[in-house]
Amino acid sequence: MKDHEKRLIALETQLAFQDDLLEQLNQQLILQNRDIHSLQEQVRVLGQRLVTLKENHQDEKQPDMADERPPHY
Repeated sequence: MKDHEKRLIALETQLAFQDDLLEQLNQQLILQNRDIHSLQEQVRVLGQRLVTLKENHQDEKQPDMADERPPHY
């Protein structure tokens, strides 16, 4: 086998490995993108729940510290 044939085979082999690696990276990127969208939705829902809890808590009457009995009574 001539030197240029060996080099060509080596380049084709390297290209095949790079194509495989590129496909694996692409699949991982797709999975991470799905995870990011899911996490963003969870953060949005939790933010809405926090706002709701704050609104509900503000509606409740807060006890006045002057009306509370000291702990030694």
